[in-house]
Amino acid sequence: MILGKKFIAIVPARLGSKRLKMKNLREFNGKPLFLWSMISAKKSKYIDRIYLSTDSKRINAIAFKNGFKIYNLRSKKLSTDKTSSSELILNIFSRIKEKFDFFILLQPTSPLRQSTDIDYAIKRIVQKNKKSLVSVNAKNNRNNGAIYIQNISFFKKNKKFRYKNSMIYKMPAKKSIDIDTKKDFDQALKHCL
Repeated sequence: MILGKKFIAIVPARLGSKRLKMKNLREFNGKPLFLWSMISAKKSKYIDRIYLSTDSKRINAIAFKNGFKIYNLRSKKLSTDKTSSSELILNIFSRIKEKFDFFILLQPTSPLRQSTDIDYAIKRIVQKNKKSLVSVNAKNNRNNGAIYIQNISFFKKNKKFRYKNSMIYKMPAKKSIDIDTKKDFDQALKHCL
């Protein structure tokens, strides 16, 4: 919590993936790829709850073994390539009872994002009293997929992740690698060795 605002981190980690098979379970610098997002969320000073959304018993078991709370498996309907992040998040909020002010989406494909990035972004959005923040690659100002923060009430109405007036958090190019292919994976790995 920060300035009275509660944050929930959502880590979406389904088993299947199109271009890099079972990428969320691939070992990245000694740990399964998805676990790095969980760890960075746990180290955050401002995140109140971490919600792992997965369709995999194996991913849930690894998370549990590493000290994280786990939830019911994601339905098959919400585990396809066609499932949007918006659908998934709205479904999560329809099921959890605890109230939060903001969510932060932490995709496992950005393992070089750190807790310091998370906390800086959270601090900025709250202090500036904004509803939406996205992280971008400082080199080209493109979304890097590492951090999305939304006011929950605002998101339920608009169901998008970036708007014209969204706050921007610029991250170095080396932290902005979004793993989609084996080449991305190898490139990201070089930056953490």
